[in-house]
Amino acid sequence: MKRFRVTSATSIVLLMLCIMYFITYLDRVNVSTAAAGFGKEFHLSHTEVGLVFSAFAYPYLLFQIIGGWVSDRFGARRTLLACGAVWGIATLLTGFAGGLISLLAARVLLGFGEGATFPAATSAMARWVAKEKRGFAQGITHAASRVGNAVAPGIVVLVMANWGWRESFYICGAFSLLWVVVWALTFTEHPKDHPRITKEELEVLPAPKAKSAGVPWSKLFRRMAPVTIVYFCYGWTLWLFLSWIPQYFLHSYHLELKKSAIFASAVFLAGVVGRHARRHRDRLHLYAHGEPEARA
Repeated sequence: MKRFRVTSATSIVLLMLCIMYFITYLDRVNVSTAAAGFGKEFHLSHTEVGLVFSAFAYPYLLFQIIGGWVSDRFGARRTLLACGAVWGIATLLTGFAGGLISLLAARVLLGFGEGATFPAATSAMARWVAKEKRGFAQGITHAASRVGNAVAPGIVVLVMANWGWRESFYICGAFSLLWVVVWALTFTEHPKDHPRITKEELEVLPAPKAKSAGVPWSKLFRRMAPVTIVYFCYGWTLWLFLSWIPQYFLHSYHLELKKSAIFASAVFLAGVVGRHARRHRDRLHLYAHGEPEARA
């Protein structure tokens, strides 16, 4: 089976999605480390800092639900352009915050901006990734998000040490808006419209599908309910760590900010290693049982 060529249109699109996953997690978890700066400046209690952390989640939940419909209605290109602009501006505005209320407002706006990103990215992958490569595409994009988790504490601390906590949001916001520009220049809704697409790539990509006659919601709910419950538990644990690990090392162990960031990054980096280790374990299992996909 052919692998992605680095310069192919399909691999460029996948790379852009990986960068998007990386940026979205960088932008949503940088606040956990930056809290050491704005919490002290604004004299916030731990409860108020927790409100800043969680303000992102409520609009994010809402737009996760409708994000797929938005992407289907307007296309992954326009959806991600709009979302990227919103979350980039929200990140910049976080750096301009003057207190608790403005911090909460910026985080709510970030949740609105990032809510539809993953459904839209999945929609893009459905068109741009060959069926037999979709597992790989989902794995590598989510691994990119874990890398964003892992490097966020180090990046934020480095910026804070040289400039301040506000500048960490300015830099992340500028990076986000730069991605929006590059996405506009490199992505087309339909692969056949891309100037770099080749005949060989089009042959392995899925053909455009007609609209579905209807969705069997009751059957879909029964099948997805167990996965949803598991993912709820996973998300609860994940976001507990993402939000509070830097603060935990900083206050419970009285570490310096730089050392706290190192330990927090190590925890998140373990998630990247674990994801890749699981993927290679699965490939070895398939190889041992003679599955052809493992040899591709």
